[in-house]
Amino acid sequence: EMQKKIFYNETILVLLLLYFLFFFGFYFNEDANGGSINDWKYNKFLINSFLNDFQYTFLNYDQYSTRHSPVFLILLSFLYKLNLTETTVRFLNLNFSLISVLFFYKCLILKYKEIDKNYLYLISFIFLISPTFRSLSIWPGTRIFGFHFFIISTFFYLKFIYEEKKIIYCYLNIIFLAIASYCSVNFCLFSIYFFYKFFSYYKFSLNIFYLIILNVFLAFPAYYYLFILDVFYIFAAGPGDITNSFSDVKNIFYFNVTDKILIIPTIIVFYFLPILLGKKKLFINKINIIEIIILSFFVLILIQFFGYKTEFTGGGIILHISSIIFKNHYLFYFFSFLSLLLIYDLSKNNFNNLFLILILFFTNPQISIYHKYYDPLIIFFVFLLFEFEIKKSFFRYQNIIYIYMYYAAFLFISIFKNQIENFFI
Repeated sequence: EMQKKIFYNETILVLLLLYFLFFFGFYFNEDANGGSINDWKYNKFLINSFLNDFQYTFLNYDQYSTRHSPVFLILLSFLYKLNLTETTVRFLNLNFSLISVLFFYKCLILKYKEIDKNYLYLISFIFLISPTFRSLSIWPGTRIFGFHFFIISTFFYLKFIYEEKKIIYCYLNIIFLAIASYCSVNFCLFSIYFFYKFFSYYKFSLNIFYLIILNVFLAFPAYYYLFILDVFYIFAAGPGDITNSFSDVKNIFYFNVTDKILIIPTIIVFYFLPILLGKKKLFINKINIIEIIILSFFVLILIQFFGYKTEFTGGGIILHISSIIFKNHYLFYFFSFLSLLLIYDLSKNNFNNLFLILILFFTNPQISIYHKYYDPLIIFFVFLLFEFEIKKSFFRYQNIIYIYMYYAAFLFISIFKNQIENFFI
């Protein structure tokens, strides 16, 4: 009992330390992503546009060359109407982000009932050392707000899966996912996944009919705005994108398909890696030599069409390490092969994992591919949504320290990446 109390006190100290570092980043205007400050500056311009002429800005939003949802910016404009200062708005956003940490913990409790809650506390705190989570909490962004409500939405899905099959949890899942999608449209695709899961239980029934009606009702305003009013801002050109690429089928194939198949798995596995190392088992040994050979040829074909340009920005840390240190893509290609091998292994004979991975691919429709689209989302998926066995023996203080060290190192590199790039270049 005394040992548990000591562990609990240590856990609280870790939380206080991480929150202090969280606030420290806010005070010193940390931008680990490298683009969050610029995004915020443009978001402020859009907020002012809403304040000055709401109707024109709302009905012509697709002309502002941004893919950020107007919903979150409209909400912030109301805060500015209350005469709150920019610092106050940012500080409110910073502290509201803690809701994701809380609901991540609540989700972990639902799935890992037999695990000491102190370990689950420590895992939930990982968000506080995520470069994207920190950057978008310090510099308000639409994606982080969407992420918060996606976590809450998933909490109610897990309540349905692991506790009671009550229809109310389905309704709450759909409602909070709708809020997440209105804040950041990327999350809307997960409605397909959750509906599939609910349908697997309810089949063709009155309850499924109610869920369809609720989904349609909540999606209609977005449909009306995007397609009837024709304010289709989703594919608006943004930083790192080439405006006319979507009119060229060849460019779509090169930049939006081939590159994604090689780059996105490296980013997914990058976040997956410390958990795999903690399991001390990289593969589940489901893949045979024939499949490895076929996958090798597939990757070799993809390499011939790889055309991701640094001017698109993004591309993932592995691509940048390969380019900066070795002046070529060989390390990146090798890691892409290993990543695709792992993802194939994860999704082979597992439709649930395959479904989620496909959605993760389709949530990135633009040319540029950033870490921030998958951080800290993949951490959340590995522990809660992927069907991936994490045994009770994994939950040890040592393993969690390794994970902390891994993400802390990535945070450090992210903060100082410009200086590091200049050193090698």
